[in-house]
Amino acid sequence: MRYLIFAMAILSCATIDAFAADILILQSSRTQVMEQMIRLVQNGCAPESRTLVLSDYAEADVARIVREERPSVVVAIGDRALAEAKKTRNLPVVYGMVLNEWEGNLARNVSGVSSMVAPKSYLKLFAKLNLRRVGIVYDRRKSGAYLDRAREAADSMGVELVPLQVRSPRQVMQKLAELRERKVDAIWLLPDSTAVSPETVDSYFVFAQGNSLPVIGFSTAFLSKGALAAVELSRSELSDLICSKIKAGRSGEHSGTTDITSGRLFFNRAVAEKLRISIPPFSTLEPSFSRGG
Repeated sequence: MRYLIFAMAILSCATIDAFAADILILQSSRTQVMEQMIRLVQNGCAPESRTLVLSDYAEADVARIVREERPSVVVAIGDRALAEAKKTRNLPVVYGMVLNEWEGNLARNVSGVSSMVAPKSYLKLFAKLNLRRVGIVYDRRKSGAYLDRAREAADSMGVELVPLQVRSPRQVMQKLAELRERKVDAIWLLPDSTAVSPETVDSYFVFAQGNSLPVIGFSTAFLSKGALAAVELSRSELSDLICSKIKAGRSGEHSGTTDITSGRLFFNRAVAEKLRISIPPFSTLEPSFSRGG
């Protein structure tokens, strides 16, 4: 009987260890936002996962760790994490909170969730605000896939997108001058680390204020700089979608990149008054928007 109990205890420990190694989470850095997201994922579908914070190491041999731990799925949170996870070819990789994903460069074992609310929601917002020609500065290597989805939906929404490509932050000022010539009604900021970087972000607001143009962004941090509106994604939906993709990856399914369908909408009412733009009531906006402030 003692041997049976001992054997059952060993099997129980083995099961726990196997489950603990079932999901390996790669975290780019120790930021509050990333840690909150990882807790949501762990609570939702990965309570016994192991998290490796890459910023804690000068170099992390992810390939060796994957060989040793043999997880069934690798989850990458952040750009650096995805860059390391992409070296894994034989396991499903699920990513989130990545700004620089370009789907054309992703292998079939990689799927994830976009860092932007679905383009259709933004387009409905533009239409409600009567912003018919919307200028975008972007790097196709970073946000081209998302913009392609936006362009597919734009015609049916009565919105014309005016996208201008850059390959370096130094080109942003030139493209903003070109947007003036194109007579756009607004500027749409995408989470594109080439086009919207710490060194260029103020340029958009100087340009917009000088030309009385509204700016629509993806973070409330832009409101204090003079943006008319910001749409922040729903972190709970992001974690739910990541969990869905983890489940799909375990089943051998490849689901590509998915956009967030809901977001919190924030307005800067002082800017709206200055630009003489009427903010529509939330009851008339896209249902996927919730009131942010």
